Amino acid sequence: MRAQESRISVALVEDLGHYPHEVWDLGLDQLDMFTEEVIEELDGIAWAEGNDYPSHSTISARTGKHSWGASGSFSEIVMQISSNAGGGVAAVAVTAAIKNAYEKLMSRAYGDTWRSMPSTEQAVDMAKSRLHQHYNVAVDKLTVIRTDVDVEAQRYDLEFSHEDGRKFGATVGAIKRMPSCTRVWAEGADLMPRPLPEPPDPGN
Repeated sequence: MRAQESRISVALVEDLGHYPHEVWDLGLDQLDMFTEEVIEELDGIAWAEGNDYPSHSTISARTGKHSWGASGSFSEIVMQISSNAGGGVAAVAVTAAIKNAYEKLMSRAYGDTWRSMPSTEQAVDMAKSRLHQHYNVAVDKLTVIRTDVDVEAQRYDLEFSHEDGRKFGATVGAIKRMPSCTRVWAEGADLMPRPLPEPPDPGN
């Protein structure tokens, strides 16, 4: 199906059984691609490190319809890919592949779900929502400790502290001209093991 609302997430993990060290999240309106085509596009990210075999990855997808007056269809696609949190050439290649895939997806959509730069309050709310979604942290336990804005790039760089000592960050507008592309990350504490995630509820 071609969904009216689409959310795509790519999570970089040490292994597929732990919370990610970094997640790239994108929301789009009227994506002119079937779910299977989006998955095929994301599959290319697993080859970004240039090895003879792809990085270990999983992709889960959910499609559906919601109705409250006017009806609308949605799709949620979540990719987890094993990538070294230490950075280096391989991590740079994976990041470049994510950006390239997201730019291709954007070119096949009628628009970003955020068509203009959000306000600081909206950016903080978006960041907290994504951190809750990907790390299962309560948003009321997060305190903003840094807010940087680049108006020309339409980007916010945010950092949060959690009452348990963990540190989280987010870039809202992680790709230029794509305000709803959000990168979130965590550091400062061992990330707990978890079961493979289900695609998030579109109402959150």
